[in-house]
Amino acid sequence: MNTQLFSSYSEKLRALKNTRVDFAVQVLLGRYLEALGVNPLHTYLNTLADFPNPEVGTSETLFDETLAWVEKQRAPHYTQGISNVFSKRYSFAAEDRVKALDLIAFEKVVAEIVTSLTEKPSMDLSRRSLKSLSVEDLHGALKVHLPGVDLDKVYITGFVTHDSGERVVSSSQALVDYLLDHFSNNDIPYHCTGDHQAIYMVAFSDEERYLHPRLAPAHLNDLLIRIVPDLLV
Repeated sequence: MNTQLFSSYSEKLRALKNTRVDFAVQVLLGRYLEALGVNPLHTYLNTLADFPNPEVGTSETLFDETLAWVEKQRAPHYTQGISNVFSKRYSFAAEDRVKALDLIAFEKVVAEIVTSLTEKPSMDLSRRSLKSLSVEDLHGALKVHLPGVDLDKVYITGFVTHDSGERVVSSSQALVDYLLDHFSNNDIPYHCTGDHQAIYMVAFSDEERYLHPRLAPAHLNDLLIRIVPDLLV
């Protein structure tokens, strides 16, 4: 995006704390974990039920685990050998451990997120709902922060990669329709980096010449941080 929506990380964090806690946790987890290649929705903190018995008692996604500690407004203190980070739910097998993120590192990440969201001015931790919006309402909210962008030429395009390695278009929606679909389900979509999604000026295109010159999926998070506070009830 040519026009930056935030001048500093501290400004962005202050704005993020005016959104909703589930979205804020996703944004902050992405900041720490995406560079490691760890998806917090598909990576698990598994804990033994009765050490040294190898049976796993609880298995939580890293997202759910972090959100729970934020809502408690406390930092976790895990025990080595009883809990660890795994790629499979309810596994405690050595081959399923996530090498890029060990238990101590994850504990530190959670503690830093708890601090970021609960230190004054602290975030409202209630699960607020999104307003019912019309196309016109959302169009107007977006134009405030995207001056000069033709919203009729912004398409969120999804891709799937086949076993053969071929990457093909799987979906394509105009930005306004895409966001309205999520908002109607009370969902604030988080956008991670990767080749599974891109923004084009032409629907269902995968041609480089039609890539949007100002917008990329990861930039949508900043846009949502800006518009969501006014959409919550």
